[in-house]
Amino acid sequence: MKKQIILGIALVLILGAIGSFVYYDYHYAPKRTLTFLPKKTLKVAIQPFKGTDKGSVLEVKKGIERYYGLQVTILPDIPLPAHAKNTHILKKYHLKLPVRYRADSLIAYLWDTKPPAYDYIIGLTNQDISTTKPKKPKWLYTDWGIFGLGYRPGPTCIVSTYRLYRYANLAQMRTRLRKIAIHELGHNLNLKHCPHSNCVMQSARESMKTIDTEPESLCDSCKNIVKRKFIVNFPEEQMGKL
Repeated sequence: MKKQIILGIALVLILGAIGSFVYYDYHYAPKRTLTFLPKKTLKVAIQPFKGTDKGSVLEVKKGIERYYGLQVTILPDIPLPAHAKNTHILKKYHLKLPVRYRADSLIAYLWDTKPPAYDYIIGLTNQDISTTKPKKPKWLYTDWGIFGLGYRPGPTCIVSTYRLYRYANLAQMRTRLRKIAIHELGHNLNLKHCPHSNCVMQSARESMKTIDTEPESLCDSCKNIVKRKFIVNFPEEQMGKL
């Protein structure tokens, strides 16, 4: 009888200990896991469209890797989607402008075709790209040529090399290209246009001069926004400004 009582007490103590452990694990472990769960490392890929020169692709890769500290994959090139041409706008407004590709259609296309392995896709083309700006005269800004466009926030952006060769040697062109790629990926990371002149996220204001005079880096305010949300190493903090 005594053995049964002792065994019963021991069983109660064991079950109590197990119950305490389960209670602790259920109520506290999830909090510890969430608190110390590391931020997701971003996976970025460049999607070249046919006709884009390899040097430009490598320059964008170098710029993103060197500034943001992210590893970038280059995908096989693909043809530009025919539906993205601006021909419907030209017909509507009877405009005699060169055929361009609509930037908003391209970033939507990249989103639809984005491989699931990557968080962000940077489209790169040598063709002229355009968008509609809410400005007058309407005939001029309905199909306005631009350097790049990106969702804010969102997984895709597009950069064009078409306008970057103007009044520039190869080194200047490549610097412009890196700045625009850093800028458009910044929009994907939810950065707005920045009012500071010492930031690559400032609006181009329809001028190549803005691109040439701005730094190839984010201001501290924009950089901190990215740091708070993502794993971005910003190796330039150790190696100096680019």
